[in-house]
Amino acid sequence: MTLCLRVLSVAAIFAFTNYYASASILWQGDFETGDATQWHTPINPAGLSVTTECAFDGQHSGKVRLTGDDAFLWNGNKFLNRSEFHHRGTAGMTYEGKDTFFAFSFYLPKKFTAHKHELGYWESDKSWQQTLRFNISGSELSFQESAAKAVLWKLPEGATPGQWHRVAMHIHWSTDPKTGSAEVWVDGQHMGKQYFKNLPAKDALMFTQIGILRTQEKTIEEMFIDGALETDNLTELLERDKHRVGKPCK
Repeated sequence: MTLCLRVLSVAAIFAFTNYYASASILWQGDFETGDATQWHTPINPAGLSVTTECAFDGQHSGKVRLTGDDAFLWNGNKFLNRSEFHHRGTAGMTYEGKDTFFAFSFYLPKKFTAHKHELGYWESDKSWQQTLRFNISGSELSFQESAAKAVLWKLPEGATPGQWHRVAMHIHWSTDPKTGSAEVWVDGQHMGKQYFKNLPAKDALMFTQIGILRTQEKTIEEMFIDGALETDNLTELLERDKHRVGKPCK
């Protein structure tokens, strides 16, 4: 190898190492603390627990379990069951023009019923207005702008039971429907970039909730959540733990 090539090679290695040294994980929700303290106030904690039954990475994961009993009715609403883990950043992180790089993994022990289940969504802490969400019906995963009736895309086997799935997203927050966007990857597959208004107000603090939100039914349904994180760059978001996608429980 010539001296010039050696210099370039060393420079490339240094640049690569320096990039990852400077890359930042802004938040992590992997439950490896053995509890849910990495997350914020849960929604209907009756169905939430931290377990070692099934993990995407490490030893722990969050478990969501709904039975349809009265304990899972949301605020006494007899038509709604829900139980979700809640995460929010600090003021300013989702203001007009800001970007969010966020990912999480989920695992279904058994196929869900054909009714719509909201897997995860982003909502404003001031207006409580939901702007985008992921749905599961049976083993189908879909994504939509919450204000629209039609979904933006669907994957018939995007929520296949018995294997870990990973959802990664780059959200550019804006009150302008021509500027606001959401770009999503499911199990490493790029699902495209969609533009819509995803911010109710320029200074809205958007938060995410991940779990099960469904119409009231007696069916017992479970889900494991793990590997949630927020980064400051797309490369780290997509590369981290990608080799674990599709694997069964550890």
